[in-house]
Amino acid sequence: MQKMGVYIIRIFFILLSIITGFYSLPQKRITGALVGLVGSIIIVGIEILIEKIPIKKLFLAISGLIGGLITAILLAGFILLIPIENPDVEKYLRFILYFVFSYLGIMIGLKGLEELGFIFPAIHGIKNREKIVVIDTSVLIDGRVHELAKSGFIPNAMVIPKFVIKEMHALSDASSEIKRQRGRRGLDILNKMRHDGKIDVKIYDADYPDIEEVDVKLVKLASDLDADILTNDFNLSKIAEIQNIKVLNLNTLATLMKPSLMSGESISIKIIKEGKESGQGVGYLEDGTMVVVEDASKHTGKIIDVIVDSTIQTSTGRILFGVVGETERRQSKPATSRKR
Repeated sequence: MQKMGVYIIRIFFILLSIITGFYSLPQKRITGALVGLVGSIIIVGIEILIEKIPIKKLFLAISGLIGGLITAILLAGFILLIPIENPDVEKYLRFILYFVFSYLGIMIGLKGLEELGFIFPAIHGIKNREKIVVIDTSVLIDGRVHELAKSGFIPNAMVIPKFVIKEMHALSDASSEIKRQRGRRGLDILNKMRHDGKIDVKIYDADYPDIEEVDVKLVKLASDLDADILTNDFNLSKIAEIQNIKVLNLNTLATLMKPSLMSGESISIKIIKEGKESGQGVGYLEDGTMVVVEDASKHTGKIIDVIVDSTIQTSTGRILFGVVGETERRQSKPATSRKR
């Protein structure tokens, strides 16, 4: 309905311009009507282009234009302190200065958006002193961040840079089916978060054209905003840590939240396959933790009791090491004696 009203106003403006042009030139009414038509279409076209420009960028462009014009006027006044006999030269000089500095003012205003955003974060909708966490592509594709944010475990304002959204769009259009699914999942999670009133999510339109890698852009942005990074990417975590940027890793959080099993505790697991070493059997807990059991390869496909011996922490998660429970050892002894 609102768009219909906009279209009506545009049509009315074009018709009014044609009528005005028609009656403004009594001797050449057709020419006047054509001038009104062409002029109004150009103005409407400019209005449509301006409509596509974000308000904050338009504001900075206008501010840059005003600054450029003021600079040109001051500079022209300074240069023209030197007497110039030819008035045409003075006109050309003023025109060149106004034109050049108007262009430079607009471009500096637009390109300075990111820098101004770092000095005045409110330009990007971020309050001063508000703790920020920058969201990585891997976290959006993972999907757990939505439920985690809804539960209140992420009190920070979450910032999602546009270059991250661009990366997900590229994935969603990739030739690989797996990549397409990952990209679409990330975009779906982003849409859910943006429409969830309980979550504070802001889209940040800063970019670094001179930097190609998204990981490096994320680190740079986090550094400029004094923000943390939320990611699942091990390599990104290492790059950020080198730059003294705090990293929140969802996989690390999930690992820490797993119940801790002490040495000597007994658990029941199904031996799925043989391990790398001779006689070893491998099983998994419900949370995905790998359990390596000595002398358990002969129990492959069975659920057995295992006594936890030790635990190690790796970059991908925990691994438990254990031995076959007493019951299974007793059952295997008679079979061993008969073979002998």
